[in-house]
Amino acid sequence: MIQNDRLRDIFAKALLARSFEARLIKLTAEGFLPPLLHPGAGQEVAQIAALSALKRDDPVLYSHRGVAYMIARGTSLSAMIADMAGRAGGTNNGKGGIMHVVDLPNGIYGESGTLGGGLVVSVGMGMALRRRDPGRVVVHFFGDGASNRGTFHEALNWAAVQKLPCIYICENNGWAVSVPTSVSTAVENIADRAAGYGIPGVVVDGADPDAVMAAVANAARRARAGEGPSLIEIKATRLLGHYAADPQDYRADAASVAQRDPLAALRRRVIELGLLDEAEIEAMTAAHEAEIDLAVEAVKAAPPLDADQAFTDLYA
Repeated sequence: MIQNDRLRDIFAKALLARSFEARLIKLTAEGFLPPLLHPGAGQEVAQIAALSALKRDDPVLYSHRGVAYMIARGTSLSAMIADMAGRAGGTNNGKGGIMHVVDLPNGIYGESGTLGGGLVVSVGMGMALRRRDPGRVVVHFFGDGASNRGTFHEALNWAAVQKLPCIYICENNGWAVSVPTSVSTAVENIADRAAGYGIPGVVVDGADPDAVMAAVANAARRARAGEGPSLIEIKATRLLGHYAADPQDYRADAASVAQRDPLAALRRRVIELGLLDEAEIEAMTAAHEAEIDLAVEAVKAAPPLDADQAFTDLYA
């Protein structure tokens, strides 16, 4: 079981991620931000629990869905907004958007611009870590859609052959944009594919932070000991659409899915355990909103990027 202080921290960060994304969606509707956000609502508890099982300097390659990965590691809210708004002060100087946040001091190494592209990047990072920094692991989050790309099979095969310190976490929310996993994927559990590469494959409930943390902690132990990669499948819940303005008219459960909200379940749990009461949660929410207000104000006051910045940072 997760220790109480860790559980409270996971809840607090997930609550901040939910509030922050809600504000980003509002700023998109107001026209301040472009409609590029893929909301992670419903998946933030599992994302934060997974990263809570790792060291802060373990590199993270994240999925395109949500901001909880960055919040788990402490990336500046204003920097993330600036990245989306094309303003000065972003982690990528306002030129990569929310899907390309790179926060090296906090171990955030971004996302590939191609679906499934990060899988092969993780292999390269795993090879580098094994040579240069033994004891660290790289974790790569990806969706069920990416698991059907050739890069998934190539990456897991080579990581297994080389026994690389890689942890592969598939957040299976049942949807690849608007296509249900049941009609796109031959196996019921994506984790079953691990057997083809001779590595462990584990399925966990995304609403159970204990199970997520335990699975990732065990995978990290194996990787740090030189035993190679693991594949973890999180059965996740996507509460919102593929993108911020997605009408979800293809989805029969769009109206009822909120009943499976992992954050609501975790809220009930922290209250039952006496870690927080309703008044304390409301105060925490108000503090988060104030923090988000300050971040938004800072970005709105920041200047747009000059045109001559378009060709900077193209080469390292």
